[in-house]
Amino acid sequence: MSGPDLPPGPDPGGGEYPASRPPNPGDTDPLSEPPADPYPTGAGDYPPETSPYPPGAGSYPLPPAAYPPPPPFGAPYPYAPPQTGNGYAIAALVLGLVSLILSWFPGVDWVLAALAIIFGAVGISTAARRGGVGRGMAMAGLVLGVVTAVLGIIFLVVIYNSFAGSQCAYGC
Repeated sequence: MSGPDLPPGPDPGGGEYPASRPPNPGDTDPLSEPPADPYPTGAGDYPPETSPYPPGAGSYPLPPAAYPPPPPFGAPYPYAPPQTGNGYAIAALVLGLVSLILSWFPGVDWVLAALAIIFGAVGISTAARRGGVGRGMAMAGLVLGVVTAVLGIIFLVVIYNSFAGSQCAYGC
């Protein structure tokens, strides 16, 4: 159904809006007058120095926000929080443990022991600057590196003496 097929509307004038009444010369424009006060002053008003509420009563505090508000436009973002761990100490401890486990291999133990000692020393100095964070791990890595180095020297001496004694048996 479209166009002339539509049924006529309930308005006998053909669906147009009714004509507005002509303006009366005594009427005033409602938009030119200020609105009336919805809370007129009366006998129930309190003096300005007193209040019906207890002292200190104000609006309720707002709940904490999930995220802080963003900085104003053009302001730099705050720096990241300081790092709380000591990576050198962790590296020294891991290298010290691995060097102790692999101390049976003659070339590997020296390299890992040297790295554990170096990272342990750097970890101790870093812990001193950060208030002692990771000092125990750095010390443990340093000690394990030194123990591995001492074990490497002992194994080297034992192996050297075992080969040195066997060469003289063949006609030295």
